[in-house]
Amino acid sequence: MENSVDLSPEQTELLVAAQAGDPQAFESLYLALEPDVSRFVRRLLRDDPICDDVVQETMLTLYIHLGEIDPPAKLRPYVFRVARNACYDVMRQWGRRPGVSIDDDGAAERVAFELRDDGSGPEEIAHWLLLGLEVREAIDRLPELQRQTLILFCEEEMSQAEIAEVMQTSVGTVKSRLFHAKRSLRGMVRPDVLLALAADSQPQPVDDRPEPLLAGG
Repeated sequence: MENSVDLSPEQTELLVAAQAGDPQAFESLYLALEPDVSRFVRRLLRDDPICDDVVQETMLTLYIHLGEIDPPAKLRPYVFRVARNACYDVMRQWGRRPGVSIDDDGAAERVAFELRDDGSGPEEIAHWLLLGLEVREAIDRLPELQRQTLILFCEEEMSQAEIAEVMQTSVGTVKSRLFHAKRSLRGMVRPDVLLALAADSQPQPVDDRPEPLLAGG
């Protein structure tokens, strides 16, 4: 099942109003987008102190080019593409050119790890947090382009088409990177963690979450 975080009607209205010159609408849009952009930037730059500057640069670029976003559904891919490019500029200043070329293809499923609000006690919560930390550390050991693709797919819940737009590549390449990232993670994470995540991610009667990436197939 394909990911996608649709722009809410409220955010769509804010974008349209901001494009019409409403400064308060842009401020509200900024507050809505900034947490996700900040999380993505910090993942790519691994919490370097420069992250705040990159987020500010990203949002300034958004403000300058606000009128170019059409239709509104393009907003998130645009912002994340700007953020990613800004992160690459920082990486180049650090003296390392990001990016790993891989020659592969394949299908992808969704990986998700969320701490459910199900009344779990402190010991169980700590258990799941540790599992999530292990998976995150494994993701951070992936080749850079696989890592970025998985972050966008898992944490930002973007569709393959949106990821392709952010990373300026084809949907087929996105599928390939997700497939190889999934295969690599299976070799990095303990089998009991894979089983736990697979069990935790099974659809609930009132839940319509996609299948977990780490569970089979």
